[in-house]
Amino acid sequence: MFRDALNVWGNSEQSAYWQKFLSENAVFGTYVQTELGHGTYLRGLETTANYDKSSQEFVIDSPTLTSIKFWPGGAGKSCNFAIVMAKLIIDEVDHGIHAFVVQLRSLIDHKVVPGIEIGDIGRKFGFDATDNGYVKFDNLRIPRNNMLMQFAEVSSDGQFTRKGSELLMYAAMLLMRGNLPLVGAFYLSISSTISIRYSCVRRQTADSNGVEQQIINYQTQQIRLFPALASTYATLFSSLNLREILIKIQKKSDNFKNISPDELAKLHALSSGLKSLVFSDCLKFAQSNRLCCGGHGYSASSGLSQIIQEADAACTYEGDNVVLLLQTARYLLKCAQKGISPHLEFNDFNDLKKSEIYKKFAYYMEIFHKLYQELSDEVTGKLFKLVKEDGMSPLDAWNSCSFQLTDIARIYIEIFILNSNLWCVYKNRVIENQKALADLMELYILYSVTNNYCGNFLRMSILNPGEVNQMRERMLDLLPKIRQNAVAFVDSFDLLDSNLCSSLGAYDGRVYERLLDFARKSQFNQKEVHDVFHKYLKPFAQRQKLMAKL
Repeated sequence: MFRDALNVWGNSEQSAYWQKFLSENAVFGTYVQTELGHGTYLRGLETTANYDKSSQEFVIDSPTLTSIKFWPGGAGKSCNFAIVMAKLIIDEVDHGIHAFVVQLRSLIDHKVVPGIEIGDIGRKFGFDATDNGYVKFDNLRIPRNNMLMQFAEVSSDGQFTRKGSELLMYAAMLLMRGNLPLVGAFYLSISSTISIRYSCVRRQTADSNGVEQQIINYQTQQIRLFPALASTYATLFSSLNLREILIKIQKKSDNFKNISPDELAKLHALSSGLKSLVFSDCLKFAQSNRLCCGGHGYSASSGLSQIIQEADAACTYEGDNVVLLLQTARYLLKCAQKGISPHLEFNDFNDLKKSEIYKKFAYYMEIFHKLYQELSDEVTGKLFKLVKEDGMSPLDAWNSCSFQLTDIARIYIEIFILNSNLWCVYKNRVIENQKALADLMELYILYSVTNNYCGNFLRMSILNPGEVNQMRERMLDLLPKIRQNAVAFVDSFDLLDSNLCSSLGAYDGRVYERLLDFARKSQFNQKEVHDVFHKYLKPFAQRQKLMAKL
């Protein structure tokens, strides 16, 4: 994010200067936005950057308790420079949030720059190796040119000039958020690989011949493992597609300088909504995969606890998942008001529509589009009534409809996911692979319909109970087919044992040897008789003996 911000928010002279500076110095940069009192809501940030015309400097300050920066990764002890988001003030006039390059620590001895209080925020649920920090500014002065001026400029005499829409400030965040779903896909691929490989090794319950079955052959295991696997592929394909779209638009728009507001809004809606859905599924399925590994899954050596912790954190960092859905919904509502389609179709999509693969999934695509339209009509009608007929304020009306709005956002992103997956399946010209991927995609759809959106499909009369039951039976019928390719599906992620860090998911399948080796290396086993015995257990036993004699 640090380098992306310099490239996107800095003008050509600044970008050249900072790239040279970075190449000549050991700079460790971080991005500093979130405060104690505000995070995703950019306009609510309280950190100020007052321009001093006499010295041609910005004075960075944390005027309130809630304005203290909190959570930036690496800021606690590691980073020496930061991109700081602060409210630009010139002659007591607020010009909105802008980005400033701020030195946090000396490049010589790494000591904190005067005018800054900085430190680590303490223990967290996970990410123990990351020194998330807090930063309090006390009238810290920085040169005028440290404000990144690609989209807005402050002259030496304090004249403020905006260049393009203020929404262009979100461009660098697009790159960050656009890459996050790929991180979620990586987490999902790890947890699915571990749980599926372990389920092939673990055996339980003998058949009539006295042979214990691999637990992956049991339907109750498959119905948990395989939707997680299907979600992994759905996430991977859609995330790669979004990144490809972002890269193309970045090049076409000259590093987002010439991007249209409409295009920026659509990309923001897609990246926000996809990040939300991906990490919600990532956390849900990481936990499900942990349970599929039984008691051994609870061992730290399984590698699954870290995935759960990191997926958990991702549901709130770089935007709370629910807040991001509401941002997506805001865009969708504007599209509905303008009477335009928010959906993104890919190049050569008409060729795809003529294919057999598309025909196979046409019905599923149709019902999702119907659900989106029905939900959109319902909520826009409700909003109109609340505001125009009931006299409710737009903000209160929005709040009254916010739960429904998140539903619309989810369906919108699901349509993007389905289109992305359909396109990826279509492009795979190896027939056997195409069939296997099509089965996995169908499982993803059926699981989504029957487990995630069943209520809305029934409520809107798009499906009836009989049709839902048929889909459920079809989903169960797919499980044995996916079982045949389950190991190949996870092996195709090409994850090394060093990526998995798991005794249960290692490629060689030596689960029990690795578990025992991990146990033997426990620090509690370094002494035959632990200090705890002499300090607590032995005195307790002696007291018990004395009491027995009394």
